[in-house]
Amino acid sequence: MRNLILAAFGWLAMLAGPAQAQPAASPTLVEAWLAWQEERQASQAAPFDWAYSFALREREAQGLEQRRSRLVAELEVLSNTLALAGDSDRADALTDWQGALSSLPVLPARSPERLGLPHLASDLRRNPAMADIASLGTCAPPAWIETWTLEGVDRLAWTPGMSVDQALEGLPAGATQGIDRVTLIPPLGKPHDIGIAAWNHDTAPLAPGSRLIALLPESGLGGTVEGDIVNRELAAWLATRLPGDDCTIRDVE
Repeated sequence: MRNLILAAFGWLAMLAGPAQAQPAASPTLVEAWLAWQEERQASQAAPFDWAYSFALREREAQGLEQRRSRLVAELEVLSNTLALAGDSDRADALTDWQGALSSLPVLPARSPERLGLPHLASDLRRNPAMADIASLGTCAPPAWIETWTLEGVDRLAWTPGMSVDQALEGLPAGATQGIDRVTLIPPLGKPHDIGIAAWNHDTAPLAPGSRLIALLPESGLGGTVEGDIVNRELAAWLATRLPGDDCTIRDVE
């Protein structure tokens, strides 16, 4: 990582020479990370943990409230339908999802893409202008992983070497009943699916701060209009949540 950061400094230095006769270039996210890193080093703060450091694009900050409101509304329709059908257990689980979504503050948030310094420094063509960034931040790795299943929303204690299989084994049997895959959101943010049935079984490690989502079964709730929306949008919205609780956010003016 040291080489990547040195390369970033070198790139900025090369720009400085020819730019003397040109208008000043717009500040970039790499420059913002480097400046913040220098401040932290000067104050003897702990180095960034880049697996838990992130930024939020301005365009992605704008629609978060509307996206959450739609998810809560669709979940309310599903939970009411289940309650009328006498399926109180699953109705209660989806009500738990609603409550968890409603209690999460919309901001601060993160963009699901990797926007930390090492990733950007490895290919500076991906380096966005700070005019496009709403905030950047970093979290201390938490001591939990979070699960969203048909048993509700839970946080389990993370243990070294923890895997998806181990996390699911710690849940009631009904948590993943009728589904063959879960969606994993790692601390770095980008969701991906993990097979959990006999025919598509895969395994994956779980870092602290990961989230596991058991999507609604396609042969049941997931096959409804509302269920399809929840299956498509829930993981995408949760990928904008911070990967920890002890976080420092640097707002961009």
